[in-house]
Amino acid sequence: MLIFLDSNIICADYKMNSPSFEVAQKVVTIVLGQIVVYEVCNKYRENLEEKATKSRKAILELNDPLLTPHIVWRELDISDGCSKYKDFLEMFIIESGMTVAEPYPKGEHEFIVQRALQRKKPFKADGSTGYRDYLVWLTCLEVARSYSSEEIHFISGNTRDFADANDKEKLHPDLLVDLAEMNIPETRFFYWNSFRSFIDNYAKQKLESIEERENLAAEIEKNETGFLVPIRDFLGSKVIGGSLIGYDVFVPGENAILKELESDAGPLIEEVSELDEDSWLIGITIDNVGIVTSTLNDSDIEDIKEYELDVEIVDRNNGICNLETTVGIQLKLQAVYSKSNQSCLLRLMILTITIARIVRTKGVDMFATTDTLVEMFPHTDGIMDMFPHTGDIHNGVSGHVETIVLLSKLDSKKYISRTIDG
Repeated sequence: MLIFLDSNIICADYKMNSPSFEVAQKVVTIVLGQIVVYEVCNKYRENLEEKATKSRKAILELNDPLLTPHIVWRELDISDGCSKYKDFLEMFIIESGMTVAEPYPKGEHEFIVQRALQRKKPFKADGSTGYRDYLVWLTCLEVARSYSSEEIHFISGNTRDFADANDKEKLHPDLLVDLAEMNIPETRFFYWNSFRSFIDNYAKQKLESIEERENLAAEIEKNETGFLVPIRDFLGSKVIGGSLIGYDVFVPGENAILKELESDAGPLIEEVSELDEDSWLIGITIDNVGIVTSTLNDSDIEDIKEYELDVEIVDRNNGICNLETTVGIQLKLQAVYSKSNQSCLLRLMILTITIARIVRTKGVDMFATTDTLVEMFPHTDGIMDMFPHTGDIHNGVSGHVETIVLLSKLDSKKYISRTIDG
């Protein structure tokens, strides 16, 4: 579920520290258009300028009747204040997990001019204003089309240009036509004329449902006999010793089999959905370190170096090498949990197995918990990746090292010779 915010929603709470934003972030993903970000920054500047003017006037009026003025007006650095807010907004978007849509939506100038001349919303009656509002609306439509399986909640306090004239809680008919033309069902597109209305009439109920599922998941995870034991039994009987053919297994050789799990990490419930009054479908993730066996022709044994994995040759027999590879392994399961019996039903099935490379460093095993390889230099600052993954530099271990040396103030009669192999 996504919510698309118009600029007026953020301008009503520039720091976005109200309870409404806190609730929304727990329930939905917030999406902004780039045009919205620009408008917010511009409105922030206008707001500072207006308040600075009023403050200066108020101080002058207060000092005027005094024989000795006591209040000194200090000029506000508007540019510095706006620059700091822009930095704050960009960082807030990153840290809160908001999404910013493409800079500008696609739209033919001829079509936009025709819409303005036809006085279709969000253009105003004079047809001369509404361009930026229309860009906001187009961006929202692009988001709705891109996330075709998600509910889209468009929130704007600009009821004059977006809402039905006869019912401020509904979209204007012109905008409903746009939804139909882009094949966006009204059943998954919602309009709210205030953030408070969205929170009170929708988000709070969703939050209560989320909290209920989280509480249920926590209780299930504590259930030794009804949850943990069946999971362990399933791993022991169905997973360990089973073939990994059909899974995206990143190990050398063939006939990959999961031999054992070295550690016994607890299963985590990540998804809970109600099937009926007594049953819940739960999604389970288990992160672990496993040992995978495989076979490889003796003549191809040098190929294991390309994998850069922790591979051990167990034995050789008749030209075949038996290998054991230590990998990070993530198991994803599904189970049907009975609330009345407080136990997993037997309809337990393995969905995916994700294999990740193990990099051994000073006796410490590092492995990914996703289907990506280990990131030795993780992206930490949210802005710039200092060690990006490229085609010839692998995430886990670099395939090469580039060295640049500046040689200066050399005696021209002396030479330096260096040969680099490969």
